[in-house]
Amino acid sequence: MKTIQILKPQTQIPLEKSIIKEKRMGRPQTLSTEDLIDSIKLYATTSETELSKTLNVSRQTIYRKMKQIPKETIVTIFNELSQSDLKPYQMSYEGFLTIQEVEQFKKALERRQNSKKYNARLPRYLWHLCVYLKRHPRNLSIEECSDFLISLRQKKIPNLNYYTVKCAMRSWFQNVYGINGDILTSKGIDASLNYDLGKRAYDRLTEKQRCAFVKTLKGIVEKDSLFDAWISLPYFLYYTATRINASLKARIEDIEKHEDYWIITLVDKGRHKNGRKTWRKLIIGELKEQLEKNLALRGNPEGGFLFPISYTQVRDRFFKAYEQAGISIPKQPCHI
Repeated sequence: MKTIQILKPQTQIPLEKSIIKEKRMGRPQTLSTEDLIDSIKLYATTSETELSKTLNVSRQTIYRKMKQIPKETIVTIFNELSQSDLKPYQMSYEGFLTIQEVEQFKKALERRQNSKKYNARLPRYLWHLCVYLKRHPRNLSIEECSDFLISLRQKKIPNLNYYTVKCAMRSWFQNVYGINGDILTSKGIDASLNYDLGKRAYDRLTEKQRCAFVKTLKGIVEKDSLFDAWISLPYFLYYTATRINASLKARIEDIEKHEDYWIITLVDKGRHKNGRKTWRKLIIGELKEQLEKNLALRGNPEGGFLFPISYTQVRDRFFKAYEQAGISIPKQPCHI
């Protein structure tokens, strides 16, 4: 008796089903190389032990993923980190909010009668700016911000809108360091909705003119016993945007000295013509260096006027310095 095998015709498997079957099955990856690269940037380390604790995965997982990252990528990451004023964890928005000055900024915004959305957006705008410039917010200067706005008008940068960045800059300097709005407007950091830089935006000295002024002033006060006080005065006027009368009343005992920066408290003009307001001015960089020379020459006194000079003396010698340097005397010879 013969056994006959009947073969049933096989139906053709659709292409899409065959592709689905070829997909790798199993548990999803616990850590991607992209996640690991982001963590190396955030925590500035390639330590398998530290990363495994931070990411809550095994050291073997970190070890395997590290092999997939080119050495050039790691070198590039650490080169970028070395060029930034911000610590790695401060590059994230959550870490940025832990900075003392940023916390002060948020509290100052909360006291104002702005919308909650507006107050929430400004710190984020500031964060985008600081991350792009690789600057700690404490190290932002009015001059650098003013120059950056000019370049921002000429090219588009992701996450940096001209108007929102300008609002963040203006609010930062006003609320944290008490910089007068008129000064910020004169530097191009105004409150307008358009790209106009303000009516006094170009009433300023160029870097070349500033250097010429200081060089000439040094020659004029060369034999003065308060030489370093004289030289530090224009630096103080420039970096703090304090008016001359208030600057000449600034007192040494009102300076808070920290390792990397100082803060001086003084009274200057407020929002209206006859108003007065207490301001806290940040002192860093070359301004701090000049003031240290000022005090060292005088034996580092604990109190007294920071600039023991009269307004008449300042006016006469500043005018003389402008003339000898070949600079037209500006409308605000000291305040500029």
